[in-house]
Amino acid sequence: MFRKNKGQAAMEFLMTYGWAILVVLAAIGALAYFGVLSPDNLLPERCAGPPGLDCLEKASLDASADTIELAFKNNLGQTITLTGVEATSGGDADCAAYSADAGAAMISLDGATAVDISTAPDMRYGVTAILTLDCGVSVVPNDIEGRTSEDFTLVYDSEAGLTQKAGFSIKGRAS
Repeated sequence: MFRKNKGQAAMEFLMTYGWAILVVLAAIGALAYFGVLSPDNLLPERCAGPPGLDCLEKASLDASADTIELAFKNNLGQTITLTGVEATSGGDADCAAYSADAGAAMISLDGATAVDISTAPDMRYGVTAILTLDCGVSVVPNDIEGRTSEDFTLVYDSEAGLTQKAGFSIKGRAS
């Protein structure tokens, strides 16, 4: 009789904690299903570029002007010649595709007047540039929070004359 009570107590203990763990897992599953735990909603706005072409701050997404501005610095240790922008799959707004086709990618080096990227002067080592992509379409997709992301490739020629490509990925909220 004594053993029977111990077994029953152990079984009740396991059942009670088992149900509690099941409820917690169901709650976590529901939060994940409805997007509350989505990394896109939890992570801050960001700009990620390759080593040597460093983002200086988060990108500026202007919904009223349909533009994206990105500030970066040449830390490659050499002078480069910017030649264009290419679209990369993975972004929401397809801004880079429009900018590449329409020639609407403008660049401003060290605060100078912005020029089309295909006619930009050489970008010396240590120079800061502001790249403006004219999207031609709204940069705000129809998602919850008005967040958008854009992936694009900056094409440049190195001092050795080799064509290089540098991928950038930005995420943020359009204002």
